[in-house]
Amino acid sequence: MALQQRVKLFLGIISMNSIKKRKPTRMCLSCRQRAIKKTLVRLQQSENGILSYQGVGRSFYICHECINNEKKIKGLTKRFKQDKERFIKFLKELVKNG
Repeated sequence: MALQQRVKLFLGIISMNSIKKRKPTRMCLSCRQRAIKKTLVRLQQSENGILSYQGVGRSFYICHECINNEKKIKGLTKRFKQDKERFIKFLKELVKNG
């Protein structure tokens, strides 16, 4: 927070609600574009394959544009050594269900 904002907050000129907070941004693994965290799909790789994030371990994010792009999906299936049809079906179900 800037010094001017701190002084105004101390003096009661502004409230804490009026100070805008930053929204967390993350990077898409495929296209390297930054986006707000809530707009991306979070996945993780395990021994069994790619899963939706379970809350433990490392994870990665993919944007919705890359999920709908055939070239990007092909690259991801090669990277993670997955069956293309099964991977596409998994991603579509994940996006559909939220």
